Amino acid sequence: MASDVAPAPTKKKGVFEKMSLFQKIIFGLLILAIILVVVFIFFGGINDFYQFFTYLIIGIGIIVGLYVIIQSIGLFFQPRYYSPREDLKTKLMNMAMDYKPDNVADLYFIGDIGKKRVKAGQIVGLLGLPYFSGDIEKDSKGKVVYMKTKGVDGKLIPKYKNIVEIKDGDTLFVVKKGWFLFKKTHFIRCHRDFHSTLNGDVEIFDINPYPYGYFEYPYKQIQKSIGQITMQNQIETIVATMEHQHDLISTSVDSAIYFNPVYRMGMKAGSEMPEE
Repeated sequence: MASDVAPAPTKKKGVFEKMSLFQKIIFGLLILAIILVVVFIFFGGINDFYQFFTYLIIGIGIIVGLYVIIQSIGLFFQPRYYSPREDLKTKLMNMAMDYKPDNVADLYFIGDIGKKRVKAGQIVGLLGLPYFSGDIEKDSKGKVVYMKTKGVDGKLIPKYKNIVEIKDGDTLFVVKKGWFLFKKTHFIRCHRDFHSTLNGDVEIFDINPYPYGYFEYPYKQIQKSIGQITMQNQIETIVATMEHQHDLISTSVDSAIYFNPVYRMGMKAGSEMPEE
């Protein structure tokens, strides 16, 4: 039964409330730097332009140093966990950056009448990704069988059988956009039919991307192939999970064999045998 009480309107957050703790710290440091510069200028702390330039360089150096320290502390104390999708994303990013050809430059989205050409950022990684296909496994009653692994939408992933690679795929663009240390990284995944030739500036034939999981897809691709995108993300998660499980099994077997007393006694006896 639906409630007659209307939900309370959500209070809109201000700009400062939307900032993360790190962004607030950087903002505070910038304000402090501005105050120091004003004090130096209006209270006789700076005698000439060269002294002002020196103070400016020192201030920027301090801010950059604090930025690096804060980032390092955050990385050190952040919780450590394992996610098959996150691990796969890291591997794809590293491969895309390692194998990026030198002939590509920037990535653009081509607008239509209502939106002009927009620069997505500098291409720092490029990788071709194949498509997979498979059949969803069902039990004797016709119900879908699910794995314990959850997908990007938080729901359980169905089991697939007869997984095969098909002759089609996406291009993964790792792009950076921003200024100096404040660049943002975007993982834009695009079907080959939706982007231009991979040479020089590359153009995606759509007005903007739309997020799905860890990637951003062209809006038109989401509209046209959401089923394939969902299947692709599910199967990739399954493959990454199986790889992790195989690693765990291998490590467990190695540990079990090593701590077996008969095996260790044999190793010790072998190492004590005199050379011929």
